[in-house]
Amino acid sequence: MEKLQKSDLPPQPATGSIVFDLIKVIRIMRSAGKTIFTQAVLHGQLARVEWEEEKIRLMKMLAFMLLGFACLLCFMIIAGVLALAFSWETAYRTQVIIAVIAVYGIGIGVAWRRLDILSAQSNRAFAATREELAADMALISSKL
Repeated sequence: MEKLQKSDLPPQPATGSIVFDLIKVIRIMRSAGKTIFTQAVLHGQLARVEWEEEKIRLMKMLAFMLLGFACLLCFMIIAGVLALAFSWETAYRTQVIIAVIAVYGIGIGVAWRRLDILSAQSNRAFAATREELAADMALISSKL
């Protein structure tokens, strides 16, 4: 891998050596082209891996959202049944219904907390790709 150095390109080309300098520039660009292409392929692979991780995170978020929705729906139904049960004169129905409501309430809390944790990770999506691109841009700008 050839590195572009200031000594490779003269500061002011003479009129007779324009063709020679053009050939030198083409040679440098040709050798750098392979490196740039390889780097682009690596960035593509990294983006693909990070996209797979992001899809998994989004699927987990969807699963916990569905769990939370199901618990919320059950919570609302049981709360309605509880309101009816309070109007009846039995001692055990209300305790069982309160226990079921507590279980669904805990399920809602767990699902909400997990969804909050997963959604907070969205700012880390494609972090490695962004870091690699920033490092490459810094390297390229330092060589120019």
